[in-house]
Amino acid sequence: MPPDHRGRKGGRRPAKNRPYARLRVPKELDIIHEDAEILIVNKPSGLVSAMPKPGGRPTLYDQVKKYARQRGGRSARAFVVHRLDLDASGLLIFAKTKPALDWLKDDLRARRIERRYLALVQGEMPTDGPDATGTVQSLLKEQHEGTVISVPELTYKGAKGGPDEAKPAITHYRVVAAGLGKSLVELKLETGRKHQIRVHMADLGHPLIGDIRYGSGPSKLRRLGLHASQLTFRHPGSGRRVEYFCPAPDSFYHAVGSSPPAPRIESSVSHKPGRVASIDHSPRSSSHAGGWDGVAEWYDQYQSSARSDHFSQVIIPGTIGLLNPKPGQRILDIACGEGRLASSIVDLGASVLGVDASPSLIEAARARKLRHARFEVGDARSLADLPGELIAEPFDAAVCVMALMNINPLSAVLENASALLRQGGRFVAIILHPAFRAPNRTSWGWEGDRPARQKQYRRVDAYLSNSIEPVIMNPGEVARGGEAVRTFTYNRPFEHYIKALSSAGLLVDDVEEWPSRRKSEPGPRAAEENRARREIPLFMAISARKLNP
Repeated sequence: MPPDHRGRKGGRRPAKNRPYARLRVPKELDIIHEDAEILIVNKPSGLVSAMPKPGGRPTLYDQVKKYARQRGGRSARAFVVHRLDLDASGLLIFAKTKPALDWLKDDLRARRIERRYLALVQGEMPTDGPDATGTVQSLLKEQHEGTVISVPELTYKGAKGGPDEAKPAITHYRVVAAGLGKSLVELKLETGRKHQIRVHMADLGHPLIGDIRYGSGPSKLRRLGLHASQLTFRHPGSGRRVEYFCPAPDSFYHAVGSSPPAPRIESSVSHKPGRVASIDHSPRSSSHAGGWDGVAEWYDQYQSSARSDHFSQVIIPGTIGLLNPKPGQRILDIACGEGRLASSIVDLGASVLGVDASPSLIEAARARKLRHARFEVGDARSLADLPGELIAEPFDAAVCVMALMNINPLSAVLENASALLRQGGRFVAIILHPAFRAPNRTSWGWEGDRPARQKQYRRVDAYLSNSIEPVIMNPGEVARGGEAVRTFTYNRPFEHYIKALSSAGLLVDDVEEWPSRRKSEPGPRAAEENRARREIPLFMAISARKLNP
């Protein structure tokens, strides 16, 4: 980004004047699809999707309401499901009934609605090879004047739930064509934050053409180079999965010296491993200072102490049971830590390649001097970057223990793991239970007055929505006055793990839920605490196999 488009503190200055004339409101809606529950419309560039309060400048929503009443009378209604930026064009969903709105809003919140865009960006990006596809992720924070910026995760100190809270954002991309100093990029949103595509492409060094706020100024297109081209979702009436397409303007293709394709563009974003551009690296998958390596010393000490009973009593035996390693097999241990699981695997005659982003933990793993085990520093999201001789032959199985919830984006890890597995190879992941043990979203509570009759329960305050949460790794020590060891975790519902595995070509064939085996010290509540601890699982184990192509 040129320096004259950034403020003193790293944010980009908002444009004072709009360079594009306001669009003359079209007399008729460009309707892509309509039925009893929904209306799919192609929004033109320059027209506001909807305004928070009625009145003021014309909006697409005003037109939709007018159209609905002309067709169905004064009682006909229309509801806004989502929005597009003012200068963007493309597909928008409007609900025609309140039940349809509730259905679509729930699916939007749970990320079941798939949205794909075509963007015209500055600079010629590679059209083949690993850099032609990839993922951008960061924490996005809206500043007071409306500009959105990427915030370094490990320095972010915004108030949770307040206006200063930064939110995780993930964008997958594929370069469609490049030429004449520009590129046409297809993008798939995993999250839907304000200005997400515009900020992420600018962070990559390829701002959108015509982007006054985050780019280099007006363009000959006289509009923003962004078009919402595809929507895929479950229909609120039938529950069937439906897809709607709307081609980008021909000018997008002419700008890169290409001819417009057939009406439908087959999408392939995120179907194969590509570049992961983390504007703000995930703690467990980043090797930069202050990431997971910052808690490596504490983690190594924890694993070698009696406090790691969850690992010795639950996680390791359960993982070995699902993995079922056999002599002569090759096992990939992703986010291997200090090599504790690898030690159990090689004892059964298999060989292990352990990968972790923390050099300190890899050093501790190598210090074990395990036979038939090798440990390498590497990013779980870019396993293809490991030395070629280590990954030349496919692995019989891959395992990731207590790390997926600390890595973002999830899809990059699973796609890379799947690419290194043989056909029919097994993938095993152990995570904190996403429903009952999500940090800062679940907690223990008590019901009843007298200790002998009290019941302990697990309170769940949120589940379907995604969030990033700071986590204290050693709460017991902190309660006794010790120094806190912090990292971050990404709360995701179980369905996100299943869908990400499926997209990576991994078919789930087993799921287990494991409780803690700890016991409370004797006391009036001990029996009830032990009962609740056995009844409400602490971990979830997922086993999957790589499908034939």
